[in-house]
Amino acid sequence: MESFAALHPGPGIRETPLAGVILTDAELDHTIGLLSLREGSCLTIFGTETVKECLQEDFPVIRMLKNYCSWEWQSLHPDFMKQVGDLGEGTIIVETVPVSRKPPLYAKLDKEDKSLDDLWEVGLVLHNEISGRSLAFFPTLVNITPEIEACLQKADILMVDGTFWSEDELVKMGAAKRDAGSMGHLPISGPSGIAEKLASYPAERKILIHINNSNPILRKDSLEREILERLGIEIAYDGMEVEV
Repeated sequence: MESFAALHPGPGIRETPLAGVILTDAELDHTIGLLSLREGSCLTIFGTETVKECLQEDFPVIRMLKNYCSWEWQSLHPDFMKQVGDLGEGTIIVETVPVSRKPPLYAKLDKEDKSLDDLWEVGLVLHNEISGRSLAFFPTLVNITPEIEACLQKADILMVDGTFWSEDELVKMGAAKRDAGSMGHLPISGPSGIAEKLASYPAERKILIHINNSNPILRKDSLEREILERLGIEIAYDGMEVEV
């Protein structure tokens, strides 16, 4: 937000142009930022009912916010589309796409708890009804289901999971014992990786997001980055603007 002038505070002392937040899951790195938006804010928060319940109980961000700002929860469901923004030029229709039933590590779930069947992670397709264009947004991908495949084939712009270059990236570094798959991410490289799939889709722009700091594609002179550039795949950066 600091690198993107359009989201800077103002014109009032505690005013901000940020009107809402869409959560694709309940992971810490996707939700803890709500606490930084607390003062003087009036937020609309979009997410699944599973995520809402988790943020009320296991990681009670919503309860923390109530004495700092006003907020409204708008539920996302895979079986219908939701309008975001006021009617007019800024209206976007959000389509919710199931991704995973994997809960965050901090969530306390008993094996027999029915919430194991709940939807923890989703992807989004943002539709601009005026332009007729769409953007597919999948910050986490553990596999590409037929439903996700259909979205990636049709969207004009793709923004997808680029967390790890290789399956055993963190294990080799000695930074973790779990590989990419067990953390809920497809690697970029390899026969089961996302790079070759992305290259085959007709979208005009293909952008990797959610990139871990261990990923060599962050180095501008790396061979891995060169490989992606040859495939026509972009790497997201702070302040990137995308028009749909």
